[in-house]
Amino acid sequence: MKNIKNKLYLLASCFAAVTCFSACEDWTEVESVTINTPGVAEQNPEQYAKYLQNLVSYKNSDHKIVYAWFDNSEKSPFSRGQHISDAPDSLDIISLMYPGELAEFETADIEMVRQKGTKVVYTISFDKIQKEYTEKVKEGSLTEGTFDTYLTSELNKQIGYAGIYDGMIIEYKGRNPIYMSNEEKTEAKKYQDSFFGAVSSWKNSNSGKILSFQGNPENLISQTILENCKHIILNTDNVVDDAQLSVVARKALLADNVPSDRFIVTVSTASLDASDKKTGFYGEDRAITEAAYWVMEPTTDFTKSGLAIYNVQNDYYNANHTYKYVKEAINIMNPAPQK
Repeated sequence: MKNIKNKLYLLASCFAAVTCFSACEDWTEVESVTINTPGVAEQNPEQYAKYLQNLVSYKNSDHKIVYAWFDNSEKSPFSRGQHISDAPDSLDIISLMYPGELAEFETADIEMVRQKGTKVVYTISFDKIQKEYTEKVKEGSLTEGTFDTYLTSELNKQIGYAGIYDGMIIEYKGRNPIYMSNEEKTEAKKYQDSFFGAVSSWKNSNSGKILSFQGNPENLISQTILENCKHIILNTDNVVDDAQLSVVARKALLADNVPSDRFIVTVSTASLDASDKKTGFYGEDRAITEAAYWVMEPTTDFTKSGLAIYNVQNDYYNANHTYKYVKEAINIMNPAPQK
């Protein structure tokens, strides 16, 4: 992997030089306001092809995986920060937060990042479906049907999005069955069986696509679904320091049959609200950076497979470097070789 990372570094440096040169030309050509400046791929197609080849090889190598959730709610983008094609090339998997009814530019962006070896997925959340059902009942907007029928309807709709994607993440937080009555446990198991049964049927028909779990694996009454999941993404985005990442991981292992060889921890980017000093921070330190260092610390009882980042698009907006902290975290976990 070191050779691959070194090639990527050199090729990326070449692209940066070409881009800088192009920018200088644009600056001096003050009258040519309609010029469509060609990108690096057009200016140096052979070099760009080599870059893509090495990038895909890197994605297929043994390395720390990086997931990213991207808020694609804006369907008429006014910033490059609203395009997944401008996200860091080294991201392995991007999950779109609004997977239905994609705009034309979004489908084009998906194809563009796939050329870089990045997979594009989406998340189906049991907890979100349950919350939406409860709110609709309270509002009176849902007067007929039980949660069973609502869950089945939502699963059919959301699994139907999968055709254009490279896979899906299934989210289940729930409650720990240890603290449930027998009646509550029976009900929880019924809903889990319905949720994961539909997902398993989809996976059996789409063996080449990604399936990952997100949430609290210890709250599953049966953990058999986890064996078919590429990664177990732990619910850690609200912890206050990196020490809590280990606590959450070991708590998950208290349940029987939870695989310990595929843990991913979650963090959030900093909020775009300057007054919010908690989101995306461990105290005064950036959570992304500290979690990346935690991933690199050795452990014997479970495998740290990588990092998942919520609202990755927020990190685009840095004064001197787009995606500054995301790129820093990727380099911490997958460092380029030193000369």
